[in-house]
Amino acid sequence: MLIVRTLRGAARAGFTLLEMMVVIIIIGILSTYLIVNVPEWMDKANQSACEINMRNAYRYMVSWQMDHEGALPRDSGQKFWLRLWKDDQFEHSESHAKMFFCPNATYQDHVDPEEFPMGVMEYLDLWDELPEGGLSYAGFDAGGDRAVRAQLKNSPAATAIMSDAFWTHRTGMIYMTADGVQHRLLRSELEEEYGINVDEVEFMPGPGCEVEILTTVSSN
Repeated sequence: MLIVRTLRGAARAGFTLLEMMVVIIIIGILSTYLIVNVPEWMDKANQSACEINMRNAYRYMVSWQMDHEGALPRDSGQKFWLRLWKDDQFEHSESHAKMFFCPNATYQDHVDPEEFPMGVMEYLDLWDELPEGGLSYAGFDAGGDRAVRAQLKNSPAATAIMSDAFWTHRTGMIYMTADGVQHRLLRSELEEEYGINVDEVEFMPGPGCEVEILTTVSSN
């Protein structure tokens, strides 16, 4: 009877050891898969967060237009969107302030703490004194060209009014057209259609940008 119990115990112990080995192998496979894919998932999540920022900004801009007889701000570049902050179009809160910064280029990462030691809300209160590229996003800039400004009404779906100020994400750049639609300019598209490798050259939207639709935004 004792021998039988001992054999059964050994069988159970052996089976448990086998289970542990299988679990370790599965964990190893999953870890390898996650290490490879997590950065891509995080990048896509941050791109989606940028799209949400732009969608919210557009919603507030529509509200601003309603208060100004359908007109859009005459400000250019990043001040185009900072007009919403200056005119108190929404409550001045940290969550609203973060709308002006990409998850991959937060206020803390984006701004020199020695030059601007204050919090993000106090920083935005300096809206007329912010340096070029003071936000994560570029804003509409007609460059004084009335024809470009007319595109806002004549060709809203083909006129960018907001974009990442620089190549923030790993796989793409987010921009929004005047009809309120967000778009993704993918790294692969940039390389195949324009021959631009963002790892080798600095790619930024603005006047003279190789991608025509991004010539109507700037970080000035």
